[in-house]
Amino acid sequence: MPPLCEPGLISVIMPVYNAEKTLRASAESVLRQSYGRLELILVEDGSKDGSLALCRALEQEDSRVRLIAQANAGPALARNAALVKMRGEFVMFVDSDDFLTPGACQSMVKYIGENELVIGHYYFDVGAVQSARGLLKGTRRLSEGEFFEALVKRPGSFYFSALWNKMYRADIIRRLSLRFDSFLNWGEDFAFNMQYYHAVKNGVFLLEEPVYHYVKNPGSTSIRTLIHVVHSCQIKWRLYQHFKALYVEKGLYEANKTAVHRYIWNVTLAD
Repeated sequence: MPPLCEPGLISVIMPVYNAEKTLRASAESVLRQSYGRLELILVEDGSKDGSLALCRALEQEDSRVRLIAQANAGPALARNAALVKMRGEFVMFVDSDDFLTPGACQSMVKYIGENELVIGHYYFDVGAVQSARGLLKGTRRLSEGEFFEALVKRPGSFYFSALWNKMYRADIIRRLSLRFDSFLNWGEDFAFNMQYYHAVKNGVFLLEEPVYHYVKNPGSTSIRTLIHVVHSCQIKWRLYQHFKALYVEKGLYEANKTAVHRYIWNVTLAD
């Protein structure tokens, strides 16, 4: 039986793998939010360092921390484990080497209202260099039509494809039975979002305030993509199918066919 949803509660989902150097700072960026009605679900994914012990310590220190420990299965299945256990009305995703800005939860929950989604700007951190990013400007609401008109132009941008600059509604995730695809060792966030976007009908709220620090580390997806060319082509095709299915279902495919097809050649951009 699924856990009962707690109104106003934000479930923050954080997969953890070999993250002992960054985990505490990342977790504390959540736990120190000005909006206190949250649960932090740490999914310890069979780390080989001291991450599990640190997760247990965080669970002891703060009753809002919930630990799921599992054998290594990858970030997709780690997030899926949390989606089964979450109790919140709203959902956010944070990576264990990144962190939220101090007022992120308060700002996003304020605006989700009748909207299906909130998307915020974010900081892109490379070493000591920090730059604010965000594709669409202004704090404002987009109608369903306006959202899909904007999405089709830059679907591969972090702004639309990443998990971590967004607040989701748990009832939508449950109603659509959304889960992450473990076949995708990159792009699983894009696939999840394209499926979630099927539910956008009332609107999407845009928040120009940065809500997240994305910390760029070596060993990027682009390097892995070059090494595993065949699998990456299979992944790209699967992602394209999700994108196309979204526009077909919305009745927008014929009018945007060229732009939808263009996604095959798109690369992910940090904007």
